[in-house]
Amino acid sequence: MTRLQPDDICHITPNLAGYSRELEKKTGRSLLGIACHACNLDEGQCKARMQDKQICVVPVTAGLGIISRFSDTVAAILTFLGCRAKVADQTDVSGVAQAFASGYDALMMADDHRFVAIDLHTRQVTDNADAAGRGFAAALDLMAGGIRDRDVLVLGCGPVGASGAAMLASLDARVALLDKDRRAAEWVKETVSGRYRTADIIIEEDLETALSYHRFVLEATPVPDTITGTLVSPEMRVAAPGVPSGVSAEAAAMLGPHLVHDTLEIGVAVMAVSLVYGPIRIKR
Repeated sequence: MTRLQPDDICHITPNLAGYSRELEKKTGRSLLGIACHACNLDEGQCKARMQDKQICVVPVTAGLGIISRFSDTVAAILTFLGCRAKVADQTDVSGVAQAFASGYDALMMADDHRFVAIDLHTRQVTDNADAAGRGFAAALDLMAGGIRDRDVLVLGCGPVGASGAAMLASLDARVALLDKDRRAAEWVKETVSGRYRTADIIIEEDLETALSYHRFVLEATPVPDTITGTLVSPEMRVAAPGVPSGVSAEAAAMLGPHLVHDTLEIGVAVMAVSLVYGPIRIKR
């Protein structure tokens, strides 16, 4: 997990309703709707079940310590989605004990390496990297009006990019991978190809060349300004879960409504849906 900074999340809580409306304009689905699409679930049924889930967000002081407002922001997103969420009164082990003792259904917690949701009944663990990859791939599918049989470029083959590539493959997209470490791209290709029995996945070598003929892009690198204004075309649609965003300010302005990027919301929404319905469902 890329460590967030307070400035990355300070705007989220007061803007949740506005952001959900913005997503609906861009994709046709709300924040919850995108998460349900990522999990192949009906939004109406999911919304009705959200209110039954009690989730405790546990602050963690390990490593570099607590990110200011992180736990409160996660709880605010969960509450906005319809869950009953609360930040634990205590941190670390004491907070986990509180979640168990108080009868919560699940907990969410993050350290410098992982951000996870844990179902306290089933022991299911959902990692934010996996959830974000699937969520942003789902958003790209919606922006594209359906990604099936279309060429999609995945930039960055870490955990988020790998998850996004798997989601795109499950939607029958023709996936291309690009990473500065070719071995990472080869591993994702082998893993996803084996899982979905597809021979369509290719590995690209040059960023500028790859972007010149890909209209649909999942930007999952942790490197700022990977996609600059000179690399953007009017037809391009970009979903960017990377933190910091790999889309430059100039490119973001040019993409306008054809860019989906956030630092926390979509990933947390997919995690929440996975807690309500169990393991994330994907097509096929």
